[in-house]
Amino acid sequence: MIRHAVAGDAAALAAMLRDLNSEPGLHPDRITPESVARDLIGDPRMTLLVGEIGGAASGFVTAHPYYDSGASRWGMIVNDLYVMPSARRRGLIGAMAGEALLAGGSFLWWDADHGDALAQAFHRSLGAVDEPTISFLLDGAAFHRWAASG
Repeated sequence: MIRHAVAGDAAALAAMLRDLNSEPGLHPDRITPESVARDLIGDPRMTLLVGEIGGAASGFVTAHPYYDSGASRWGMIVNDLYVMPSARRRGLIGAMAGEALLAGGSFLWWDADHGDALAQAFHRSLGAVDEPTISFLLDGAAFHRWAASG
């Protein structure tokens, strides 16, 4: 079953997000049930779908609206996708595509890390195509310096 997240999902989702973000350089210690409830479940800008099996959360996908000015169209950016290995291929991406369509969108866009061959193969198996982009992050001191200059 796939459904929208509710406040009672916060602890299970925080645990999955910590697992997803356990790579060097990330900060899984910052992910708490409270931050998940506030920033993902409680914020209307975010769409968070939960996959569950037998009443227990087995995965999730998060996304938010995105306007692609180059193609003059709305869609959604997928932020995170996590599914326990035993529960994969049960429709979370299709459900999020349906959410985007209901909101007037016509695409989903997401990134995969360089070197994450498993994720890249999965995304391609969906019919997604590689887009030649480089992601940039303005963060920390540089972010604050530029924010103060505006």
